[in-house]
Amino acid sequence: MARTTSAAAGTPSFILATFCSVHLLLAGGAYAFGAYTEATLRRLAQASSLSYLDVERMSSSPYYESCEMEPVAQVVDAESESGATVFRTKSKGGGNGNGDEEAEGTREAVVVACRGSANPKNFGTNLKFNLVPATRLSQNYLPENALVHEGFQTASVGLWRELSSPLEELVTASNCDVVFTGHSLGAATALLCATHYNASYENRAPSPSVVTFGGPRLCNSVLARHLRNEALGGCDILHLVHSKDPVLANNRKLWDELGFEDVGIELECDPNQPVVFGAGGEEPQKKSPFGNFAWNIVDHCKYMGVFVGPRAFF
Repeated sequence: MARTTSAAAGTPSFILATFCSVHLLLAGGAYAFGAYTEATLRRLAQASSLSYLDVERMSSSPYYESCEMEPVAQVVDAESESGATVFRTKSKGGGNGNGDEEAEGTREAVVVACRGSANPKNFGTNLKFNLVPATRLSQNYLPENALVHEGFQTASVGLWRELSSPLEELVTASNCDVVFTGHSLGAATALLCATHYNASYENRAPSPSVVTFGGPRLCNSVLARHLRNEALGGCDILHLVHSKDPVLANNRKLWDELGFEDVGIELECDPNQPVVFGAGGEEPQKKSPFGNFAWNIVDHCKYMGVFVGPRAFF
């Protein structure tokens, strides 16, 4: 059974300012990743961190106030024990001077933060890394040989089943921004749940953005292209990573050998402060005393100056 928790009324403002936007260079030229500032990306990391906590415990976290979001629902899939928290907030829009609510910069945003590994069953999900046919992603069409990580597909199916009802009430009732985010396992389920979302609601709800932290690769090149160009075509997909993350650094060779490919745009960030390298010409300044060898598992839980992980490690 799903666990759904209602939150108190009141929605803090969530400023998506236009300054210091993350600019990415693609083969086709410069691309601006919406209006996601480093401060905004840090708030999404904070939401991903809060998703590891029950709603009742969130107010005790230092991230609760600073992320400027209010939890409105929390669900857990009984089979995979994957979880997610739905937050509601206000995003700063561009006014048109007519005085309406959206123009004045109070357009609502819904953030779906998928929780990373927090129990033995979640860690078992990560280990089911066989590439299997991606037949359970709510797609009417799939190219031949589109393959996905077995564990992540199963977890996303169960998690989407629990998310779809509370999320539909939020996103179809108003014109809002929708962001799927998450860390580690939650990064994988966030992207796949965004795929379910887009297929399920079609033109009845806003297109989602996907912003993940420390996320693994989850599919082969055929499915990656389908997700980028078709299933999530036109959606922003950004993966924040850093070189000290041992889960990423020590699994890249395995992912290459198994034929896994990234879906979105990978961008290096600082684990200890809200800095995105490349956003303004910055380059990493500090080198690990261990060289390129990433060894500390706690570094997998550090993104943008936020601890994103189960609190047993904190």
